[in-house]
Amino acid sequence: TPSRFTSEFNSIDLLAQGSFGYVYKARSKLLGKEMAVKIVHCDEKALREVQALSELNHPNIVRYYTCWLEDAGYEGRLRSAQDSTLKYLYIQMELCSTETLRKWINKKNRNQNQWQKEESLSVFTQIVSGVEYVHSRKFIHRDLKPENIMFSSNKEVKIGDFGLVTAEADDAADLVKRTVYKGTPRYMAPEQKEKETYDRKVDIFALGLIYFELLWNFSHEERREVWKNIKTQKTPAAFSGSYPFEDQLIKRMLSMKPEDRPEAEAV
Repeated sequence: TPSRFTSEFNSIDLLAQGSFGYVYKARSKLLGKEMAVKIVHCDEKALREVQALSELNHPNIVRYYTCWLEDAGYEGRLRSAQDSTLKYLYIQMELCSTETLRKWINKKNRNQNQWQKEESLSVFTQIVSGVEYVHSRKFIHRDLKPENIMFSSNKEVKIGDFGLVTAEADDAADLVKRTVYKGTPRYMAPEQKEKETYDRKVDIFALGLIYFELLWNFSHEERREVWKNIKTQKTPAAFSGSYPFEDQLIKRMLSMKPEDRPEAEAV
């Protein structure tokens, strides 16, 4: 059967690739509009991502359009010799700029003299707005980090990569048993590394770290030391001097006990 991808899209360019699969920029022939199409092996993680994306509709979350299955990846990529029954999931999403928040932070750190605190606050407010919405829909993202946060063509913040998203039990006391150590170690809450049960407060911990990075410029050499300290609520003295209010908020967000961290709507 002819591929739906190649019959419905043209001007196909590879945007990104990783262990997850491939992301292409492609123009819909019907709409004359550029989209992002992510192609991954169809497994439980991929299905969880589309399930979540299809239920989320918010200006600060990457917009999902549709998905479909094919027998092959594009141009023979992702081919798996050992399993010919494997299906490929094609996820059609809104196209974001190639600048991630990681690149944005690096650029801010290089051009510190032109940086305005308001820019970082605007970015952070939008991230929090997206996370608050995710939590209101009873999901936990579990892998918030600057590499998973993007910008639309008109500079709106877009949270992406919902591959680790998980549904939160309705009763907060009834914490879902979760796989230990899922997520990115650098942005991981302590309970995510050690416990089998955790809740949406793991996202608040990651947000606290991202907020600190948005405000503070630290060199590559300082990074390891500062990062280790901040995860135990020790911020640099110069930071607490420059940003007393933010310092207090970040320390609350980085509380060792999840119940001491604020909810997203209170941030």
